[in-house]
Amino acid sequence: MPEAFITAYDGMVTQAGLSAGETVLVHAVASGVGTAAVQIARAIGARCIGTSRTKEKLVRAKELGMAVGVVAEGGRFADAVLRASSGRGADVILELVGGNYLAEDLACAAPRARIVLVGLLAGGRAELDLGLILRKRLTVVGTVLRSRPLEEKIDAMQRFARHVVPLLASAQLVPVVELVLPLSRAAEAHARMAGSEGFGKIVLSVDGPALA
Repeated sequence: MPEAFITAYDGMVTQAGLSAGETVLVHAVASGVGTAAVQIARAIGARCIGTSRTKEKLVRAKELGMAVGVVAEGGRFADAVLRASSGRGADVILELVGGNYLAEDLACAAPRARIVLVGLLAGGRAELDLGLILRKRLTVVGTVLRSRPLEEKIDAMQRFARHVVPLLASAQLVPVVELVLPLSRAAEAHARMAGSEGFGKIVLSVDGPALA
């Protein structure tokens, strides 16, 4: 729960200031952070558009509160996001993929949108239209928890405890676990992750049988 929900809350709310009534675009919506982000957006009254590479994962994400799902075929999604937002675009974009997704993000960002770059699954380089950033007055923020000073990590944990833990305790937010495997099957877990087969988290258990 901390790894997924702190990352999602810190990126969308603390860094980007997502609020009720806004539209947030969440990439890799079937990932652990993605499934957490969808639920947090729903809890604060924001509208969530999510992307994935398969329709099946988008169907499952709608059960968590995602409003619209977009299949990002070949890394293309901007036109679909604009259609889903009546041409306005997304106010906040939680970028978990990186690479060429950034160029599409700029194309479907609303005026004065905030783009938070969290992951680089598609690579660490992109060719961007800087003119779009200027014309739309966009904010692009890079964020990582691991390398922050101790006091900033403590602040992120305190915000998590104050704003997110009560929602977890009341089951308004739930961790999404695809399956639990014993540590001896770690290679199988890595293979499933590499093949993008999972929805949510895969948990490795030091003791105990596999649970699907």
